[in-house]
Amino acid sequence: MTDRLRIVLEAELRSPLHILGPGRTVALVDRPVELDAQGYPFIPASTIRGRLRVHLERLLRQMGYPVCTPPAPEQMCPHAGYDGYCLACRVFGSPWRPSGIVNGGLRLAAPGSTSPDLLRSERTSVGINRRLGTAQAERLFSLEAVAAGSGNTGLTFEGEMVGRLTAEEAGWLLAAVPLVAHLGGSKARGLGEVSLRTKEVAWWREGRWQPADVQRLMEEVLDHAPA
Repeated sequence: MTDRLRIVLEAELRSPLHILGPGRTVALVDRPVELDAQGYPFIPASTIRGRLRVHLERLLRQMGYPVCTPPAPEQMCPHAGYDGYCLACRVFGSPWRPSGIVNGGLRLAAPGSTSPDLLRSERTSVGINRRLGTAQAERLFSLEAVAAGSGNTGLTFEGEMVGRLTAEEAGWLLAAVPLVAHLGGSKARGLGEVSLRTKEVAWWREGRWQPADVQRLMEEVLDHAPA
């Protein structure tokens, strides 16, 4: 049986972050970062959702569960060679099934303490010819990066996921959360390392949100996996 569920995610930067902001232009910067309406760095819902689904699929395969192979519709449930929908499609949906969970983007925690302009810096990079392993002519470009933070504390972003899931589906989703170690682009240049964790989980029962035991939900599904 599915129940209403709310998950609060928290992402702490371990290195500068670059998530391209489509439609945003900055003078002399080829690849600006994504910003919210107040001008602060923002991690879009699609970025979080995509990385979570990838790691959930990998975890399920490793633990012996059948999983379809997106993004091609003909290779996704229910046309993936077995009956019904795989657990990843039950959580995140497929072209023939609505998603069990909806998420927003992750916004900067306590944004008012720092000017948004101080959170960004510019970097210059050059494209590499992968065949020759050398710098490629006329491929110099600049990009913006969000500062990781200061000292031992990285910038922290928070956001929610809400929907209707079974306890099994919720357990697998939560187990995939700490596996996400990078977000955004330019990972080869040392950008995008994060620590993603579950800050809060609650079920809507008896007319109110009731906290759930995150560790127990994960242990129950991992202990009963086929592998």
